[in-house]
Amino acid sequence: MRSFVPFMLLSLFVVLAGCSSSAKTKSEEEVSVGDDKLSQVDEMQNVEASTDDDYSKMTQVDPHLKQEAMAAYDKAIQDDPKNPEAYYARGFAVLSHGENMFPAVEDFNRAIELNPKYARAYLMRGRAYEALGDTDKAKADHAKAVELEPGIDN
Repeated sequence: MRSFVPFMLLSLFVVLAGCSSSAKTKSEEEVSVGDDKLSQVDEMQNVEASTDDDYSKMTQVDPHLKQEAMAAYDKAIQDDPKNPEAYYARGFAVLSHGENMFPAVEDFNRAIELNPKYARAYLMRGRAYEALGDTDKAKADHAKAVELEPGIDN
């Protein structure tokens, strides 16, 4: 799932490039902050995984980065509650780094409600459903994502 983080960051930068100063811009800036924090967590965890025997490197992960990322996503949603990308980003963070998939499903639901053609939200909600063991909903969301954006799962 980490392979989707660069795509998500690129998508957010494209969206940010065309925005004027508004609640949506503030929201997207917070999403970007959250994405940066999670990227730092991923980088540190990769260092940990490659150096399991080196205790000094294992202590480098800042336990507050995930909390800061989630706070940034929450702020993005507070700034612009009609921004589907903010809900998607928070749902993706929960899906990638969380154990409880229900909040991810809720965020993807909201993103889809705000943008019914949001193929990535369907795809990720399907992955959350898969993690929850609901294969019927997972397959339906995967099919919808591919219908909206052929080749999205490649």
